[in-house]
Amino acid sequence: MIHYITRLNIITGLSLFSLFFPELIFSQPQKGKVLSSETNSGIGFVNVGIINKNIGTVTDESGNFTIDLANNYDNDSLRFSMIGYESKSFLVGQFKEDSVKNVYLKTRSYKLTEVRVIYHRPKELIIGTPVFTNELRSGFAYNDLGSELGIKVNLKKPVKLKDINLNVAICTYDSVTYRLNLYQEVNETEYKNILTEPIYISFTKDKIKNVITFDLRKYSIIIEGDVLITLELYKDLGEGRLLFRTEFFTGSTYHRKTSEGTWVDASGVIGMYLHGQLIR
Repeated sequence: MIHYITRLNIITGLSLFSLFFPELIFSQPQKGKVLSSETNSGIGFVNVGIINKNIGTVTDESGNFTIDLANNYDNDSLRFSMIGYESKSFLVGQFKEDSVKNVYLKTRSYKLTEVRVIYHRPKELIIGTPVFTNELRSGFAYNDLGSELGIKVNLKKPVKLKDINLNVAICTYDSVTYRLNLYQEVNETEYKNILTEPIYISFTKDKIKNVITFDLRKYSIIIEGDVLITLELYKDLGEGRLLFRTEFFTGSTYHRKTSEGTWVDASGVIGMYLHGQLIR
């Protein structure tokens, strides 16, 4: 695709006139595949995106992807990331020049910390905001693969998560599936995914009359401090829509267009909350 941008140059002297020079921004689809460096097999649902830009996608089940990379991003970095693997980045211009666009990711090992529950009667917490009214509804701001929305919480002490709960108002899909992400805030602009394995949440539209609950106990997830808890569109759901019950005055909902895009908060918090236990 070629976009034309007109630049106005004004030259003064005995006369005043304008010259118009078209500046070409060339973009074409770049196709490639993400594979495991250990098994040489394709890795499904890998996030692909330009860092700090709203340009990105997600690989399909076999690791294949297509992404448009305009030449004005040639000096930016294109990152490939997936829970359980080491991330890899390329300069966009360099990546476009490579004739074979196979990207190999190495598996990542995680160090597990010992956890002790110190309460004889574990103290249960509700993290987030249950929303039971159906007057206000909201959903994903974008339908791009890699788009996310969720809530931000602040915990003064470490909490072991028990489950995540969703208050869905409308679902026209027969069934949906999302990827759960949990990001620890590193600084005001940087977040790090703390999960050690992918977690996928699926449900059918006949379940939305009640609270949708997904058990997290087997993952042994511990969160503390400022954390973003989000759902990600990691695969094409087809035609349809899904809206969450939303409460306007109690908080904000966070969203971004792609996996490497910038987070934006919007007034009104979606019905997403978790149960957890205080630990030490």
